[in-house]
Amino acid sequence: MNQPEDKDPKPETSQEPAAGGVWLPPRLRQKLEAPSSGDDFDFLKQNRSPVGTIITVVVIVAVIGGAWWMYQNNKHKEALAAAAKAAAVRDEFVADSLAKVRMADSLAAIARADSIAFAALPKWKQRQILAEKAKKAAAASGATAAKAPPAAGAADGKPAAGGAAAGAGAASAKADSGAAAVPQEAGPFGIDTGQYLDEAKANEVAASLKQSTGLAASVVSMGEGEDTSYHVLLGSYPHRGTAEAKANSLLGKGLLSQALVVAIPKAQKTQ
Repeated sequence: MNQPEDKDPKPETSQEPAAGGVWLPPRLRQKLEAPSSGDDFDFLKQNRSPVGTIITVVVIVAVIGGAWWMYQNNKHKEALAAAAKAAAVRDEFVADSLAKVRMADSLAAIARADSIAFAALPKWKQRQILAEKAKKAAAASGATAAKAPPAAGAADGKPAAGGAAAGAGAASAKADSGAAAVPQEAGPFGIDTGQYLDEAKANEVAASLKQSTGLAASVVSMGEGEDTSYHVLLGSYPHRGTAEAKANSLLGKGLLSQALVVAIPKAQKTQ
């Protein structure tokens, strides 16, 4: 009976390395000893994954986009700052212009009120105020002349007696003319308690003051056209001093809030 053949291949016996050589497995040795077919570097020919390239491109685009966004944001901020500065300058200019306009309107209103009040005064009072202004102007011009350089005689050490006498005479003449321009006040005198634009209101106030003070009340119109105003006058006194004493008494008692002694015009309406 024959012995069964062993179907398993027998392991190849490893060859002992030559003296001074390196031991290698048989198959590796066969691979190395076999002629090269050019397929040893096939792994280099395999396609690489594009993920890395895509990530690199995305990062570069993100960096460029961020830099562009920062540049545009800075430009926008600079534009906003310039616009805010221009608006502040414009607002300051407008406020200054409005303040100047308000100041001019206020001065014009004060001048208009002074003109109306001056026109409402009696003629003798107006002439008196104008004469006082003329005297002040003359005094101011005299002071200016006194500061002027001395005459030739004074420069030589000789007093200019004639010039000084002439200047004194001229000043005295101006003062006398100013004094002569003020007429003597003629009575009777009344107490002006206020002026009103509405005649009906003036009549109402006159009736009320007549009842509270026991004095005769009259309504006098002054001015012309749109400047006409109605003044309420109390009492009738032959002398200014008497009228002023009565006005002070009424003010002290609180019966009047304002009082001005004036000459009573001939045309008047008595309550």
